[in-house]
Formats: sequence, C-alpha cells, structure tokens
Amino acid sequence: MRRRRGFTLVEILVALAIVGLILGLAVVRLNDSDATTLSREAERLALLLDSARDAAINSGRVTAWSSDGRGYQFWLLDDQNSWQAIGADDVLRARPFPEGLALSTLTINLRERPIGERIVFEPSGVNAPFHLELQLGEARWQLDGDAMGRVSARAVDPGNG
Repeated sequence: MRRRRGFTLVEILVALAIVGLILGLAVVRLNDSDATTLSREAERLALLLDSARDAAINSGRVTAWSSDGRGYQFWLLDDQNSWQAIGADDVLRARPFPEGLALSTLTINLRERPIGERIVFEPSGVNAPFHLELQLGEARWQLDGDAMGRVSARAVDPGNG
C-alpha cells in the first residue's frame, strides 16, 4: 500500500473556504455601524469640548474650537488678540472626522452660525451656550453646551426630525 504525501486539491480548497468564511464573518462583525461610529465620535467630542473649557479656566487663556466640516481643531487667543492653532497637545490637537461624518448644524447663543465659526471658552468659565449636530448616514447626534461650558451629547430620535 502506497502512503500519501501532502493534501489533495479538494482538501486544500475546503480549508481555504473555511478560512475565508471565518475571515468574512470577522470583518463584518468588526465594522462599526454608522450609529456606533457617530455615538463614539460625539461622545469623544463632548469630552474634548469639556477639556477645552477646563484648559481655558486652568490656563487663564481664551480657548476655542472650530470645524471646517472635515475635522476640527482647537485654538488659543494670544496677547495680540490673534487666534493661534493648538498644535503640540496630546488632547487638544486637530482631528479629522471619520469618513462620511458631517457637522450639519452650529448654533451659538441661539443663533445659527456658519461652519468654521469658533466656539469660545472663556477663562471665567462663563460661555455662550452652543448646539452642534453631527450626522453620519441616517444617524444624528447633538451636543449642547450650557453657559458654564458643560457639554452633553445625545442621539437624535429619527422620528423627531
């Protein structure tokens, strides 16, 4: 009786099909839905806006946030009343939005503002209230900042427009 060496073509194809099926399922499970991605980004932004408020109070310098629609960055007001982008900060650094995420509404002091206008955090801790709305696909989240600069984030119910 002759002893077999190696695998048959059928055995190799079956093994590759099983590996492909497992990898395909793993990729599907690892991809976040729009709602999950948006909720994570909205909650991160709320925490970063809280951090910007705290930085303004702790440093005694006016701090701000702005978005160009594709991402956002933080600013400091210098002694010549000129805005300088914060660059070398681990927390308040510029960040891009995930693919497809958009800032759809920016309201400061109850007035709708154009995308790009800054939300300012004063060292006194008293700030203009603001409202941001982020959208990714059909999912929407809103961030609201009160006069004390505290930021809350919540999902927008699709039935409430």
